[in-house]
Amino acid sequence: MLTRAAVGKWLPHRTAVAGIVIASSLTLLSACSIPSRPAWLSTHSSTSHTNQPDPPTVPSVAKPWHAGMRQLGIQVYWVASKTDSDAVVQMKARRIINYALSLGANSIALTFPFYTYGLKSNEVYASQSTPSPAHIALFLAEAAKSHIRVTLRPILNETVLIAENPIAWRGFIQPTSIPGWFRSYRRLLLPYAEVAQSGHAASFVIGTELETLEPASEWPSLIRSIRSVYQGQLLYAENFDEFAKHDRVLPLSTFSIDAYPRFVLRDSASAGRLTAAWDHWLSSHSGIVLHKLVLEEVGIDAVAGSYSDPGAWVTTTSAPIDVKVQTKWYEAVCQAVKNKDLAGVYWWEVNFDADPANPAPWQSDRLTFLGRPAQNVIKNCFASITR
Repeated sequence: MLTRAAVGKWLPHRTAVAGIVIASSLTLLSACSIPSRPAWLSTHSSTSHTNQPDPPTVPSVAKPWHAGMRQLGIQVYWVASKTDSDAVVQMKARRIINYALSLGANSIALTFPFYTYGLKSNEVYASQSTPSPAHIALFLAEAAKSHIRVTLRPILNETVLIAENPIAWRGFIQPTSIPGWFRSYRRLLLPYAEVAQSGHAASFVIGTELETLEPASEWPSLIRSIRSVYQGQLLYAENFDEFAKHDRVLPLSTFSIDAYPRFVLRDSASAGRLTAAWDHWLSSHSGIVLHKLVLEEVGIDAVAGSYSDPGAWVTTTSAPIDVKVQTKWYEAVCQAVKNKDLAGVYWWEVNFDADPANPAPWQSDRLTFLGRPAQNVIKNCFASITR
């Protein structure tokens, strides 16, 4: 079973603060079934002998994203393996990109962890579990072959934070020297911003759910540094509770929100009732804002009782899987995206190492849609969206 520790602490405090405001994950931008063994997984030889089958054709997005089109994406979470060669990284990248295409996606958000030494630490760093810029470049090269839009999204790992305080998360960090922390953060980000530029990533996220640092005066300097090497879209990924409270303090006017709103509804609630709850929540914002909004990280535990806390993986590790809860949530989100004319949606999540042709080993990941009915909802959702 993938616990919070096992998946690398990639999500914010979904369960830590009981009174958190219902919110949604949105990115300001101008912005399913798969066969049991997809054709692109057929074995083939790299030799040129005439009696060997040709390598499979690299599939491409049917309608590549452009400004004004909805971003239809999946979130891929990448914890690097030090044993993965360049060839293995390329194979995994192609496998995941082809899976995204099989769902009808035109976009991928690539989320990967970086680390710190504690809640008050002034240092952040890339570990062996952080994909290298060179390996990110391989992913971007594969994505470019298929004309699929990519967002790069570094996220602070929470393992050491929770060891220090069980209710801690990345939004609680309190560096003793904020300028020192930002200097360290700049050193970490710049190589990834450079590869985002050379690899033509459409968007680069300069911060994810760093609530205590959002008012810091160091952001403009960091943004200038990133801008010196990356000319694409810069984003800030806001936690869902913050979206409803104070957008004015965010480092950028272009921002994303990780969407895990909490609704007091029974498991028996219909998809229509869930849609109404989403519509009501989104209606607290103007149509002008909503038209630019992308739900950049949205998902739910596939277990009973999840509507009141859709990301509560810590407290549901022993609860039985209930795919109907997840399926109806996905249906409701898709309908809300259409009802409110949002600019897109990214579903959480597929692990970079997962094999879509053999999803069974990943079923213990309670948030994934891989191999569950929810992936059919994604495919139908993407097919039904016209903008």
